[in-house]
Amino acid sequence: MRVVVLGLGGWISSPWLGYPGIYVETDRRLLLDAGEGTYARLSQCGLPLPELLILTHSHGDHILGAPTLLLMARHKGARIKVVAIQSVLESLRRILEAVRMPHLEQHMDPVELAPDGVYEEGGTRIAFAPAKHSVEAVHVRIEHGGKCVAYSGDTAPSEALERLAEGCDLLIHEASGNPGQEEQAHLVGHSTTKDAVELAAKAGVKALMPVHYYLSPPLLPPGVNAYLPYPCASVEL
Repeated sequence: MRVVVLGLGGWISSPWLGYPGIYVETDRRLLLDAGEGTYARLSQCGLPLPELLILTHSHGDHILGAPTLLLMARHKGARIKVVAIQSVLESLRRILEAVRMPHLEQHMDPVELAPDGVYEEGGTRIAFAPAKHSVEAVHVRIEHGGKCVAYSGDTAPSEALERLAEGCDLLIHEASGNPGQEEQAHLVGHSTTKDAVELAAKAGVKALMPVHYYLSPPLLPPGVNAYLPYPCASVEL
């Protein structure tokens, strides 16, 4: 399993960080979220279009890159499976209508999952768990070949994520604030680096990757086994 970071910022982050997008290679090509500019970063990193696009929620920094991916799929004569909960699939359809490209829906195969649903394709298993965010959202666990990566999406501290991420090789967790900013972060459905570190320890994951920084870089305590991401960074699990 290989994980490639396309974008690691949030909606008000430094522009060079990019918006959320994590590419995962198993026996399938998967993309976790698609913020603005995801296709451009995909090309810069030398990666092909994903076969499956997994969307965690409907906020723009996680979904507004999807129309361009579908347009490029049409251009290449390909299709993309979009794996998401019902409300997110509905949001994507409305976005396509708003940008006057409703026909792009012909180039996506929607896979609707419940917030605690599971989808399997080939040797890859995708599991959802409900997140604690300001809109309906999910966490994601991807398993293949004895390896596992978990992705928080946007969330306040979540027992569902702790269970979903248990024993994973890598937890990719949002860090929208630093220690001492927990109250502000939790009020709007987000986490701090302290939250991410504590959850990683409880879940027994092998490594943590903080993402979704805002304007302040993440502050991690010493002794944490963490990957510090950057655009096009690649991690082999």
